[in-house]
This record gives sequence, C-alpha cells and structure tokens, in this order.
Amino acid sequence: MTEKDIELLTDLSETHNITRTAERLYTTQSALTKRVQSLEEELGCQLFIRSKKGVLLTPAAESILPYARNIEQNMDQIRNIASCSDGELGGTLRVGVAVNHARYKLPDLLEAFIDRFPKVDLQVIVKRSPDLYKDLISGDTNLVIIRGDYPWTEGDFLLCEEAVYLVKGSKMKARDLNDVPFIERTSDVSFDADVSRWMRENQIRRHSGLQINDVETIINMIERNIGWSILPEICLSDFDGVKEPLSFKSGNAFMRRTHLLYRPDYIKLPQVQAFIEMLKEMRK
Repeated sequence: MTEKDIELLTDLSETHNITRTAERLYTTQSALTKRVQSLEEELGCQLFIRSKKGVLLTPAAESILPYARNIEQNMDQIRNIASCSDGELGGTLRVGVAVNHARYKLPDLLEAFIDRFPKVDLQVIVKRSPDLYKDLISGDTNLVIIRGDYPWTEGDFLLCEEAVYLVKGSKMKARDLNDVPFIERTSDVSFDADVSRWMRENQIRRHSGLQINDVETIINMIERNIGWSILPEICLSDFDGVKEPLSFKSGNAFMRRTHLLYRPDYIKLPQVQAFIEMLKEMRK
C-alpha cells in the first residue's frame, strides 16, 4: 500500500463518490477504479461497494481506515519536520473554515499568509459550522474557524464578536413583521435558538415558505422587499436597506461569535502557530 493508496482510501471515505474523489486527486474515474481494484487485490479483500447512494465502505475498509489516517498524519509530520530544516517555514496546514467567514474574511487572510509563508502547503476546507464541529470531534480536522458557540474543552480562541441585525427592505420600514414573510436560513443550533428567543420575546410568529441558505440571495430578496430576515453584521457591509441591531428583554445585545477551535497537539506545529498569529494580527 502506497501513500497514494492511503490518500485514495481516506478521500473516498469522505466523499463516497468516485467522480468527486477523482477530481480531488487530479486523476480520471477509470484510473481511480483501477487503483481501487489493484489495492483490493493486494490486500485480498473488498474495500468498497457501489450503491445508488454512492460508494460504501466494507467492514474491512472501516477497520483499515483509522490506521490509514494515522499513517497519513505521520507522513505529514515527517514532511513538516523536513520542510523546516532549511530555516524557512513550511509544512502542511489544514484548516476548516465556516462558510460566511470564508466568504467575507478569508481571502484577505490567505493572501497575507501565502505572501509571507509561500512554502507552507495550505489546505482549506469550507463547510457549515455544524459539519466543521463534527470533523473536529472525529479528528478529521485539527483546526477550525467556526461560527457560533460549541462545547469544546480543548483549544478555544475567540476571534471576533459581532452584532446581529433585523434586516428589511426600505419599503417595509413601517410594516408589521407578522405581515411580512420571514426568510429562513439553516444555521447552527445556538444561533437558531437565539433567533427563536428574540421572536418569542417580541411576539413575532415564525411563519414563512422562504427557506434559503445562500446569504447573498437572502440579501437580494430583502432589498427587493420580498421579505425580512435576521443576519449577522459580517454579511451586511454592502446591504442597501434597513438594519436594526437586536437585543433581548434582558438588555443583552444579540451577538454572533466566531471561534478558532483546535487540538493542543496540533498547535505545536510552527506553521499553525504562524497562522494563528496572523489571525490575531488581522483581528486588531
């Protein structure tokens, strides 16, 4: 089993899709299928089953997977050590980033980081915060920039805190919110609970047939006076409409927090330390 075989195994366990894994590994579907067959012949067991729901791992593959991931992590460590031997920072940096943070904050950060540390192999995965949290717990990701508050007893650094706004179109300024469609979006449990709390405290009915998960689409609809929503400040720099900061009956402002969550062992790597220091610099 080669390192490429291990990469194939771990990637297919994530995507469950031959086409997607082939794209991610820069190969063709036929070449990938042949590699799978060759690996199965070498190991003497079936690793994958094709189904209507995609590629499924056999019990043998599920048993092998933890060892394959350990080998992958060890190889990364070897490369990290070797890349730092010439005095210039290198190594691999894998980071998961929440969708909205990636959209509005990540480009500036990556541009500055790549410019300062060009030898670091930077690998970024953009996902919804609940999915990043699952990856962090399972060990698939060691460093995540995540939106909302999650129970995490290891490394936790608060990156930023921002206000949450009621947003509506200019023509809807004086209308009762109960008479205007509310535009729903899928978020993490803590944010959704706070939205429900604010609505309950203000006697607003949560009724709508508009379920949209793309923030830019929501803002476009609000500006066209189709409905209203509750959005964090990060999304509203170019918003052309009415926005009102929200607070609860207790007097506390409705806030949205972004955290950097990590595993302590991972933060010992110099490239990770450099990434975190740059995050802190750009936070000021």
